[in-house]
Amino acid sequence: MKMLENKILSFENWSRPWTFHDFVMEDKTLTKNELNLFSEIWIKASDFELWNESDLILGSKASEKVIKKNYYLTTQAIANIVRAISYQWK
Repeated sequence: MKMLENKILSFENWSRPWTFHDFVMEDKTLTKNELNLFSEIWIKASDFELWNESDLILGSKASEKVIKKNYYLTTQAIANIVRAISYQWK
């Protein structure tokens, strides 16, 4: 989990946030389990029910809450995931 979290935290290309998901998923140093875990987190945190409000702040808070409840990640790693997802809903 630490390697996955480090990868999430290392993303810096916020001028192109749509590349975040691939940035993580294409990392050859992550194990299959880590990639599967990231996919699971991404799917749950991107769920339509969390983001169907027109207010991105509400969607972000709901997504953050789901990740915090179900996964052991630092606050910054969660913020990076939610930030990347929020660009999909703009």
